[in-house]
Amino acid sequence: MAEHEEHEDHDHDHDHGQENSVQAEVFLALRQQNLELLKIASQVAGYGNSTSPIKPEDKRAALERIWDIYSEFYEWIDPEETEAEGDE
Repeated sequence: MAEHEEHEDHDHDHDHGQENSVQAEVFLALRQQNLELLKIASQVAGYGNSTSPIKPEDKRAALERIWDIYSEFYEWIDPEETEAEGDE
């Protein structure tokens, strides 16, 4: 392989690695935002600062309440994504 071809391959690998790094950073940032939104939703639902654990028989209702609030918040933040999911 010529030196020029080796250099091009190395540049391509480097660009691909940077692209993967940027994608990973975006993915992690979105996950962090989702976790923060979930925390806010649990607080709004009344479970964020509770000192006692949720009773097993109340778990399903608590999760549904938190999920409803989270979904509403998420729709406000990214309405285009929720519309796209509804089209599927």
